[in-house]
Amino acid sequence: MHSIKEIFKYILLLALVIFFFFPIYWLIITAFKVSSDWFDWPPVFIPTRFTIGNFLGTEGGFQGSLATAISSITPYLSNSIVVALVTALASMLIGSLTAYAISRFKIGGMFFASWIISIRMLPPIAAALPLYVMFSHLNLLNTKLSIILGHLVFTTPFSTWILITFFNDIPRELDEAAYVDGASMIRTFVSVILPLSAPGLAAVASLAFIQSWGEFLLALILTSSAESQTLPIYLGRFITGWRIAWGPLAAAGLVTMVPVMTFSLIMQRYLLRGLTFGAVKY
Repeated sequence: MHSIKEIFKYILLLALVIFFFFPIYWLIITAFKVSSDWFDWPPVFIPTRFTIGNFLGTEGGFQGSLATAISSITPYLSNSIVVALVTALASMLIGSLTAYAISRFKIGGMFFASWIISIRMLPPIAAALPLYVMFSHLNLLNTKLSIILGHLVFTTPFSTWILITFFNDIPRELDEAAYVDGASMIRTFVSVILPLSAPGLAAVASLAFIQSWGEFLLALILTSSAESQTLPIYLGRFITGWRIAWGPLAAAGLVTMVPVMTFSLIMQRYLLRGLTFGAVKY
């Protein structure tokens, strides 16, 4: 009986692994498929012919504006890196200052903390029009700064909520000891609180980076040229009115996925702690 349960458990685990990893496998093989295999039915699960033309923009006749060549994807990749990094750092900075004020000085109390996290529940489409009008008057449309500010609207509340818990777990006696030694409030925050909450800071920075990297709607509405558009917008160009360039789309998707997957694996332990610890209590 015990062996049957073990076998059933491993079968279930195998099914879950296949279910979650199959989309990644399909993305990888599609990125190397020749154009004649893109639309085959039944689908080609194990291709016999491979090409790197999808990465070079030479496969399937999709050239020029629809090329996946490195020269065409580089500006969007650069924009995504800048936007995601700045968003992560700014979200961590603003969130830590806000969380410290709420945790140590009870500014606004539980109501203020709940109001902050409620902003995270706002659908991006609801904020898109007000942000567009605001940035239009400030001449910020079609700039990376507009995307960063738009992303901060949604990443900062979550960062603040997580960091409140981390700061609450740091004994207040450490603050008082620093004050006795002559440290100012700012010095205490920088030299005592932040080093002790490093895992929480890494967690919120990682989560903000991942969210900013994959955001599509605000980047689409607030920008209109390669000078400021990010990778998710670049991927949309392979979906045309008459067909979908599955090969180049998969190749571009693979290039888009690798940096954030690498970053996520490096920061995995901080992400797990931030999701399971920092967001569950106040």
